[in-house]
Parts: sequence; C-alpha cells; structure tokens
Amino acid sequence: MKKTAIAKVALLIISTLSFTDVTAQKNIETQSLLWMRYHLTLKFNDNYQLRQEIEERTYWFPWRQHQFVARTNLERKLGKGWNTALGFTYFVHSLPHDPNIEEYTNQTELRPQFEFAYLQKLNDKLNLHHRYRDEFRFFEQPDGSFKYTNNRFRYKLELQYSPSAKIALKAFDEIHLNIGNEIVNNVFDQNRYGGGIRYMPLKNFGVELDYMNWFQQRQSGVDFYNRHIVRFTINHIIDFTKPKNQ
Repeated sequence: MKKTAIAKVALLIISTLSFTDVTAQKNIETQSLLWMRYHLTLKFNDNYQLRQEIEERTYWFPWRQHQFVARTNLERKLGKGWNTALGFTYFVHSLPHDPNIEEYTNQTELRPQFEFAYLQKLNDKLNLHHRYRDEFRFFEQPDGSFKYTNNRFRYKLELQYSPSAKIALKAFDEIHLNIGNEIVNNVFDQNRYGGGIRYMPLKNFGVELDYMNWFQQRQSGVDFYNRHIVRFTINHIIDFTKPKNQ
C-alpha cells in the first residue's frame, strides 16, 4: 500500500475517533433504520455508463417512512483508475425525523451533484476506492418553490476485498461537510462507516447486504443522531457493449 493511501486512512480514522470523543457528552438520539435499494448500471461503451439508484428508507422501531431517494449519475472514465460523474438526486424527507410521530409531512430536496473517484489497485484481490462528491442542496419551501441552502462536500474511502469473482467484502468510512452562509453550528454534517458483502451469482445480477452507522450533527450543534442501518441492495447491470448475438 502506498504511503499516501496509508496517510489518508489514518487521518480519516483519527478524525472520526476525535470527533466522537468530543461529542460524547452531547444529546444523542439513537434510531434503527432499514434501507432497500435497487442499483441499475447501464454500460454504453468502454468510457460511459449510467448509474441509477432508487432507495426506500424506513424506520424499524416503530415502522414508518424516513426518506425516499432517486439518484442518477452519468459516469465517464478518465483513465489510470480515475473517473468523473455528473448527476442529480431527487430526495424526499418525511418530517419530523422522529419514528414515534405517526402524522408527518414530506419535504422535497433537489441535489445537482458532481464527483471524482479513483480506484487504487493494491493487488489482484484488494482495492482502495476514493470518492469525492459535491452536492448543491435545494429545499422545497411552503409556497412550493425551492431555495438553495448550502453545498455539501463528501469524501468516501472504501476498502474492497474480492476472494472470488462472485463475492466481494468491503469496509468504508465517509465524512460530510456543510459549506454555506446559513451553516453556523454544523459544518461537520455527519460521518458514515460500516461494511458489507456483495454476492454476484451472475455477471449482471446480484445482491448486497451492508451495516452502516450514521452519526449526524443537527443544526443546534449540540444534538446528534446516531443511526444504525441495515441496507439491502439489488445490483443489476445491463451491458450494451456486448454483441447482440452473444
């Protein structure tokens, strides 16, 4: 593993542990969630592909909707392990974020976004994936219009181990930082870390099961969400680059 990669991993782990220690005495609300996702990849040629995600997020105890997400990204390979993507996310929040309140309202959020990613091959079975994403956040207002509130920068580091062609194991950590004039107490938005396993019985179809811990600072700066998430994903790949007679 290259020294730069080791340094990035160490810095991310230290930052996460330090932040958790600082906020240990704050007001923390714990929640349990289930995410169900369909992830479709359309491969047009060797350089371009379209990624489409549809995800329903619900509370477990008690059961009710938390969020709905539809995310589209057009990705282009840049070479030497790098790629870039331009996308858009349609997001619905079920408010308030309290599973014990049965009567809730929905607020729509629109997110244009772009990202860069780098896949670092450590050996034949082990990869380190870096993703840098910037989101422009527009929230629905009471009159039906949308207001820009802030940018959010995200950096995700993921270690992937593939013992076989059909199975892949992963561990990841992602930080979110808010940028904008309206951001006062929660420049640090959240940290997500976890791991999972992906099983692809077919080259173009498979499933994935993840656990994620989502630790989020609220606007007050002293209140936090600590969310335990189980995510189930169906992965589907449609490859248009293959000849029709195959």
